[in-house]
Amino acid sequence: MRSMTTDGRPSNSSAIFRFLVMGGSNTVITLVLFALLARVMPPAVAYSMVFAVGLACTTLLTGRFVFGASNTRLSAGLLLGWYLVVYVVGLGVVQMLQVGGVASPDLIALLTVVVTAPLNFLGGRWIFRARSSTSVKERSSTPVKELAS
Repeated sequence: MRSMTTDGRPSNSSAIFRFLVMGGSNTVITLVLFALLARVMPPAVAYSMVFAVGLACTTLLTGRFVFGASNTRLSAGLLLGWYLVVYVVGLGVVQMLQVGGVASPDLIALLTVVVTAPLNFLGGRWIFRARSSTSVKERSSTPVKELAS
């Protein structure tokens, strides 16, 4: 059973747990693919490929499964935008590690995920919390007479 806040949204601890389950499985799969692909192509290309696959899965699942919120076009667009910002950050991490002399594709993949995974959670939490707070405020400011019709 989900731990809920007073306004019916999942608690932070509950959302973190579900993010770890969904995001963790997505991360493990993309991490393995990233490390394998980085052995046969430039790490930046491998990162881009697995990021695109992970982004498609994440966009479909994050709102409802992790944060208990409806996945609207706006929230999906905001999430996509945020993930693209995180993608650029991750690509910067990959480049920085390579310039810094890190040669191991496994270590590059791991360190990139250590930076990007928390950013992904925080951005998703903000997007879906802001969206559900807005809808709660809109519902609470609507007169009872209008809700009944």
